[in-house]
Amino acid sequence: MGFVRRMEDFFEKYIEGFFNARFSGGLQPVEIAKRLAREMEGDRTVGISQVYVPNQYGVYLGSEDYERLTPYGQAIREELAVFVAAEARRKGYTIVGKPLVDIFCDETAGRGKLRVTSRYSEPVPDEAEREATGPATLSDTKVFGHLPPASRQAAIAGLLTVLKGMDTGLQLDVGADRVNIGRRESNELPLTDMNTSRLHAYVVFEEGGHTLYDAKSLNGTYVNDHRVSRKRLKTGDRIRLGNTVILYEVK
Repeated sequence: MGFVRRMEDFFEKYIEGFFNARFSGGLQPVEIAKRLAREMEGDRTVGISQVYVPNQYGVYLGSEDYERLTPYGQAIREELAVFVAAEARRKGYTIVGKPLVDIFCDETAGRGKLRVTSRYSEPVPDEAEREATGPATLSDTKVFGHLPPASRQAAIAGLLTVLKGMDTGLQLDVGADRVNIGRRESNELPLTDMNTSRLHAYVVFEEGGHTLYDAKSLNGTYVNDHRVSRKRLKTGDRIRLGNTVILYEVK
């Protein structure tokens, strides 16, 4: 990939001997870029007219890797921010706010290990429009906000129960409002399963029933062991996301 070569050239430029024997086995710079790209993909939000991605990223390194990058920290952060912007453009995503990448020390991380976090510094623009206008279509994905009171009253009462996985026993009532499912803490049904995406799938009330949509997850969404992109749910359906199995029931 082009960005791989660019990141290698950049780090070699700023850090003499980065790839020499002294650092062999340690963190390679291109790994940071790859993890940023994965984090961007996993935390994207499908809006009415665009796909949005976070603009602020935190890179957490072990103390040894952090210390050898510290003298070049500002230059590295700026280059990584440029990479984030370029990667978003390449994929046709819209960044909400100015791209920013910061680097932190994680005392618990070993040599060559890292983790990346992301956040939106500003609200996703389409959210306000979604609240005002209701459902819209983006390619083959329908996106729904809150439904008007009349539809709310007519919504059936559903229940999601985690049967298998780290969150076994977790339950959530499903009505007229959209239910986001995945690792993101702000989801209505947040999961701790690392094999799920931050926004893995969501359930909306439409045409008198609940419909499950896959949110372009990395590992896919399954209903009764069949992979789906969209599935009208019926009571007794078992939804599998990563290592988590969720039962859908109509009350």
